[in-house]
Amino acid sequence: MVPRLIVVSSTNGRRDAESLARSAGLPHLLAQTETARTPSARTYQLWGSVLARTGRPDAGLLTAAGYRPGLLDVFDYLMASAPTVGEGLARLGAHIHLISSNSLLITEEAGDEVTISYDVRHGDEELRWVVAEFSLAVLTAMIRHATADALSPVRVEFTHRAAHRQGAYREAFGAARLEFGAGHDAITLHRRDLERPLATADPALAAIMLRAAAAMPPPRAPQPVPVPGLREVIADQLPYGRPSLADAARQLAISARTLQRRLGDSGTTWRAELDTVRREQSDGLRHGSTGSAQRAARLGFAEPRSLRRAMNRWDADARGADRRSAPSAPSSAPSPGSPSVPPPTSQCTDETTGTAGAARSRTEQEAGTA
Repeated sequence: MVPRLIVVSSTNGRRDAESLARSAGLPHLLAQTETARTPSARTYQLWGSVLARTGRPDAGLLTAAGYRPGLLDVFDYLMASAPTVGEGLARLGAHIHLISSNSLLITEEAGDEVTISYDVRHGDEELRWVVAEFSLAVLTAMIRHATADALSPVRVEFTHRAAHRQGAYREAFGAARLEFGAGHDAITLHRRDLERPLATADPALAAIMLRAAAAMPPPRAPQPVPVPGLREVIADQLPYGRPSLADAARQLAISARTLQRRLGDSGTTWRAELDTVRREQSDGLRHGSTGSAQRAARLGFAEPRSLRRAMNRWDADARGADRRSAPSAPSSAPSPGSPSVPPPTSQCTDETTGTAGAARSRTEQEAGTA
């Protein structure tokens, strides 16, 4: 959803949007389901294309101006349906993986202020600034919409140097004090803002959105990549049919024999890497409305039956891994001679309930791939 928002908001019309997506190596972006995931490297490449086409250093802020409530699907409504600003921010931090498994929202409280920092696990240092401006501007827009008020942060901080023109910053952040060359990219609110009720609060919708978010857990932690760039090349080949080792080697500017040797040195094979990419891509397609034939084609399978067999195997592998990692059940009776130990008491902390409590803790939650 995030790359699609970037493309649509940075262009004029469908043809221009498709051209921008192709230039970033994402030719099928506009046709993908909302749950399809885009590698972070491709999203950074997309930002590079946006900057090159617009020639505007404030391209991130201008793109964020194209955001409208609902464009980020479940993630939007987790915020909008919450009772207060603080609870809404807590839900965003806990479920940011719905829009980016590479992003972090870190909430810290100091005195009368609450700071929400944006960070990434792996980034492109040359493009970090435009992503930070876009992300914090969208977050501010979400808060404003949910409060039905032009709520301005107290302060907005960026790690990069100040721009010559700051008109777009005023549009995005209102009367907030702007600071550049800071230690982090963040917006700061008054503590009292956390208790502000949301005009869009809806308990029934909130329950539905929380169930929907729970059905889409964070993606599996990425495993070490044996050949850098290979999995991205495979993912790009999938919609065109069964990927070819020879074609992949050609795109990586190495020989097929060298590619096979590197895979062998890393303890894997071409077939295993192809299966891994298909499995990762299938996680997004499972929750979409695409038909089985279309899903099979997007994953490079000749027919739906082949896809079904692969998904059954992946599910069986996942169940086996869960059983192997599950702790064994403790014995209900103490062994002879062991001391009597009282049962543990149930504890409830502010970190999982309450609005201000969620902001008081320093939480780092995985947020996309994008």
